[in-house]
Parts: sequence; C-alpha cells; structure tokens
Amino acid sequence: MPKPALPLPWHADIWRQWLQQLTDDRLPHAILLSGLPGLGKRTLARALAHFLLCEQPDVNHPCGRCSACQLLYSGFHPDWHGVYPEAEGKAIKVDQIREMNAQVQQSAQRGGYKLVLLWPAEAMNINAANALLKTLEEPEPRTQFVLVSDQPSNLPATIRSRCQQWAVKAPPLSEGSNWLACQLTDEQCPETLLKAAGGRPLQAWKLASPELEEPRQLLLQTMETLNRGGDPSELAARLKSFTLADLLDYLQAWLADTLRLQLQGEAGVMDSRQLPLYRHWGQLFSARQLLNLDAHLKQDRLLLNKNPNHELFIEKLLIRWTQELGHE
Repeated sequence: MPKPALPLPWHADIWRQWLQQLTDDRLPHAILLSGLPGLGKRTLARALAHFLLCEQPDVNHPCGRCSACQLLYSGFHPDWHGVYPEAEGKAIKVDQIREMNAQVQQSAQRGGYKLVLLWPAEAMNINAANALLKTLEEPEPRTQFVLVSDQPSNLPATIRSRCQQWAVKAPPLSEGSNWLACQLTDEQCPETLLKAAGGRPLQAWKLASPELEEPRQLLLQTMETLNRGGDPSELAARLKSFTLADLLDYLQAWLADTLRLQLQGEAGVMDSRQLPLYRHWGQLFSARQLLNLDAHLKQDRLLLNKNPNHELFIEKLLIRWTQELGHE
C-alpha cells in the first residue's frame, strides 16, 4: 500500500501549528509557503492537502486507507486541484486560474474540503494573479489554497497580503544529516552533500543522484583538461548535454568556492567534492582573475533570455577561460 503524504522532520513545528489551527477552526483559507528550493515545501503542502482530504485521519496524519486516500494515490481525487506551468520555465496563465476558479466554485464532490496547490506561485503572469486575487478575496467555504514559492517577493503584494505566510527553513545540521543518511548509500557522506547544498536536505539528496553526479564529474574532467591546455572547441562538444543555466550555476558556485578556499581555507568551502580543482584554480588564477571570470559568467547569464546558440555559447565561455589561463 502506498504511504500517505507526510511532513518531513524539519517541518514539525509548522505542522504542529497547522494542526492546532485546525483544532481551533482557525486555519486560514490561503497559505503561502516560501523558502529556498530543496526544503520540501511541496511535500509539506501535499501533506496538508492529504490530511484535509482524508476521510478517516489519525490524530496527526492521514490514514492512508480510506477511499479518499486511494484516490489521492491514483492522482484522480475530484477535489484536488493542482495548478502548475504547462512546461518548466513557462508562466501560469490566466486560463488555468479561471478553470480552477470555476472548479472550486462548485460543491466538493466528496463532501469535504476542496484543495488547490499552486506552484510555483511566482510563475503566475499578472492576469493570472488578478484572477486568483478575486477568488482569494471571496473564498468558497471549505476551500483551502496552498501557494508554494521559492521567490515570494516576486508575487504581487496583494496576493501575499491575502495569505498567511509560512517560511520553511533549513534544519540544524544534525537533523538534516540524520535524515539524509537514511537516503544515501554507505559510501556517500551526508555532511559533505548537505554543506554543498547549503543545508537543504532534498537538494543534497538530489546532488547524490546519478542524474547530477554524472554531469558534475563530466564538467570536472572537462575543466581539468582545459587547465592542462585542452582545445576549447573540442571540449565544448563534451558539454552539449548541459543546459546553459546549469553550466553557469556549476561554474559560478565553483569559482565562489575557490575564492573561499583562498580567503578562509577549507573550512569555508561549501562543496568540498571539488577541492582538487579549487586548489588547481587557486594556483592558476589570481583573485582578480577569478572575479573577472565570475563577472563574465554573470554577463553570460543575461544572454540566456536571447536564446543564444548553445554550442557557440559554451565554446566562447571556454575560450575566455583559456585566455585567462594564458594558453592563448
């Protein structure tokens, strides 16, 4: 039997307060969950949705056995409404909000709550936000909205003001490491991964996955080859599987860690898995050169909205690196 959606250990304080609000009949009709990616905000939102839709909940959790829970497992509960962009990076459009508004204006098909999960809330365009605002101002009875956002400051103030805001924060290192250790193999170090992820357990777990570990190793090998005088054009072809945004994220994080190593020593490094590369860069580049490279990467990021040629973008980036190294 599938397990019900449950809050993660570091969600315990928020979860306890929500249950008390439910007991006191004070749970607000609209909740805005915010925080950095990798802290389980959607997991927490789903846990609340599952608890409210469950027909035989235990004291703190959904039962996982009733017909409502089974419908949630199947993804076809009639009173669960998820609103997401049609594709990653796209906006949530006004037609999606209007369709959701029409659905929640009807009576709950199973006689209980109607749940709306909207993620990422900051993806709403202005028309969509305005359409949602009208519903938040005049909510239907027993309709629960949960908005999830990585960047709540990008939401209109009018939307934020209609929601009770809850910030999900990173857990203490010991709590995050204990949870993460249960997800990893014996060979993987939870403390190293958690530090690399800025204390965010789900992001750390993601870093340990083959989907991210393999590209990290590929980029690491590529940059080491470039350090030794490898040809930028040939090396650019190796990196064609990277999205440009991901490539810039990696390189900016690694440059920042190299600077931390120079200024603070190993204790200041966020992702120690690349320590040999950081040491090598520290020998090859001055602090000024590292800052110059980072400034160029920030300029490169501004070009992403213009849909640049993928391979040419990477080749130019590596050529610039080679020029700083003095190989050309």
